[in-house]
Amino acid sequence: MQLINDLLNSVKIDAPVRNVLIGAHWTTVSSRGCGMASTVMNPKPHGEGQVRDAGSLHLKSAGELAQYLLSENWLEASVGLAALNSLLEIPQGNITSVNAFKVVAEKGSGKHVAVFGHFPYLKDIRASARQLSVFELNPSEDEFSLERVPEVLPEAEVVAITSNAIINHTLDDILPYLNPKAFSVLVGPSTPLSPVLFEAGFDLLAGVRILDETTLIQSVAQAAIFRQVIGAELITIAK
Repeated sequence: MQLINDLLNSVKIDAPVRNVLIGAHWTTVSSRGCGMASTVMNPKPHGEGQVRDAGSLHLKSAGELAQYLLSENWLEASVGLAALNSLLEIPQGNITSVNAFKVVAEKGSGKHVAVFGHFPYLKDIRASARQLSVFELNPSEDEFSLERVPEVLPEAEVVAITSNAIINHTLDDILPYLNPKAFSVLVGPSTPLSPVLFEAGFDLLAGVRILDETTLIQSVAQAAIFRQVIGAELITIAK
């Protein structure tokens, strides 16, 4: 969990928690700002969805909740990542609203592209790439399991990794096999917009900027999938 520890240690401020919401698809924590992360649960039927101190999470500081990111309980880790994101200040600089997968498709034209996570834009990437390798925790017939990472990933020239890999603690297992010359993107509303991730080797961070906390929380509470979410916009930040 070295990268998670690096992210946690990079945050030098704390703030009281104003609100915690664990929705069907998204988790939000409001503190210094409003942070968002995917709501992820372990793929087991009993007990893994229980959150420590549920009902009093709002009495903790955001820094305390961010420590939940270290938990092997993915639901707690979801809360932890949302709390971490609530403390981060979006870096100034190369911020755009370009779709990260459009960048991946363009960069990956005629190349070997690897994608971690089953995203809705895979058809476009497949159409332009010479080869597309898709990795999933529970792979379908034409996808790879994470056990194939050491064999397949070093050959990829463009790589997009879901930021949920932070929540399920697989990112540290993936990064050692990333080709240093590959163009790499960490993508998804859970993405911490932190310089630490550039230091870890990513070229592009694709996450969200919260525009209206009240409307965001309302839509998340009503089980909105991301395209239904109101109050947040997708942004990308280049190294």
